[in-house]
Amino acid sequence: MCQKSSLNIISKSSYGYIGYCKGCDRYNLCFQNIFILLKEEEIKGLGTIVDVEYGTYLMETPVGRGKTISFQTPLSNTYFAFTACEYEEFKRMINESVLMLQVNEIINQKH
Repeated sequence: MCQKSSLNIISKSSYGYIGYCKGCDRYNLCFQNIFILLKEEEIKGLGTIVDVEYGTYLMETPVGRGKTISFQTPLSNTYFAFTACEYEEFKRMINESVLMLQVNEIINQKH
């Protein structure tokens, strides 16, 4: 994360935000205690994973504070744990961000 540029917030909720930093050309995904810097193709890939719910598992035994949904990330042996409400917000934020990327691509093609 660079300090050269302000962050353009693309999606936000009470759990966090997704924003774009023009200075480092990265998307900041901040959700609860998760903070990840992603390239454009990585956030799009995450959107695809979320859409098909690949690597998403319902756990019989909750972890943390009642988190029963396990989300496998593309990183080896790395999972995020969510409550049902948190997971829905996470998906919404990712999908909203990917949609905004697609909108920007369409707008830029017309110019």
